[in-house]
This record gives sequence, C-alpha cells and structure tokens, in this order.
Amino acid sequence: MYRALAALRPAEPRTASGAEVAEVAVCLAIGERDPVILACPADGARAVRKGNTIAIGKAAKPGGRVAAALLSAVAALLCDPKATALICAGKLDPQEDYRSAFSFAARHRLPILFLVANRLTPRRGPTLELSTLHAEFGIPVFSVDANDAIAAYRVTTEALHNARHLRGPCVIEALTVRGNGGTSRALALLRGYMERHDNWPI
Repeated sequence: MYRALAALRPAEPRTASGAEVAEVAVCLAIGERDPVILACPADGARAVRKGNTIAIGKAAKPGGRVAAALLSAVAALLCDPKATALICAGKLDPQEDYRSAFSFAARHRLPILFLVANRLTPRRGPTLELSTLHAEFGIPVFSVDANDAIAAYRVTTEALHNARHLRGPCVIEALTVRGNGGTSRALALLRGYMERHDNWPI
C-alpha cells in the first residue's frame, strides 16, 4: 500500500475527486477478481488495478454516470455471482439522479460498494448529505477520512462483510477537507501506523 500511495501522481484539479488515497486502499481491500467500475477518473484505483476494471467516463449520458456504472456492475455480477463490485463514483453531481441507482441496488440487495468523494466545508458540514441514504433505502454509509488509507481499508473490510452476506449495497464516503495535505499526509499517516507496528516502509 505504501508503494502504491508513493507512486500516486497528483491529479489535475479539474479531474481529481479528492478520494485517490481511499481508492487505493479500497481496491487493495477487495478481491482481485471483484470488478471495479470507474465512473470518474479514479487515479488511485488505476494505480493499483490493472485488470478487471470498466471505465464509464464519457460513454455515459450527462447526469447518468452512476446509473451507467450500476448497469456495468450488474452485468459483471451476472458473470460472477460470488463477486462484489466496486463503483468509484467520485464527486456526485447534485443535479444527477444518483438516488435511483442507490434505490435499485438496495431493492435487489446487490453486493456493490459505492465509493463516493465528499467535501467537508467549514461550518456547513459535507457538501452532499449522504447520511439520509440509510433512512431512505436502508443503505449503510461508512464515512472515512479520504487521506487515511488504513481507516479506508478497515471500513472496506466491514462493508465487504455486509455486501457479501446478501445485506445489499454500502456507500463508503471519503471525506476531504480543503488543504488537508493530500498524498503527503496519507503517506505520513501510513508511515506512522507501520512504524508503530514494527513494519517499516521501504
């Protein structure tokens, strides 16, 4: 994980979701055979996953990224019913009807993890209020610091347990704060964790 984070190139501000570190951790936590659907540039996921990825990108209609990613995830799960799909959704567009995709996944109890980037703003809280998803659709939302790879990894293992026991989809909310250090902060957090556990980074 340390090498993958160290190799992360800073993404262009136009395309960065802010969840690149979390993408690395989540992709390392799920199985190699589990499909990863990229509904955003997802530089972190691309850094660690060379195969079994499906890029949506510009192929989706405007406002339909998450819906297109969900269709790709369902197709991949039909090919391998024992798999769990990961959708790297990036920042959700408030104008996009992503709730219909969440509703469909919850209704059919699909084993899908949605990795969503969200920004904390001073005095306002998160840009998008995702905590309502549990009340609306019964989808658990796991919030994690977008630059804490260890926390993202641990949260993913819990979300995977939920999805793989036919309880349905989960949302992993990677929270970012402006000016919080990015990859350099993530490396410092991971290095400190490894040193405390006598597992020195090389």
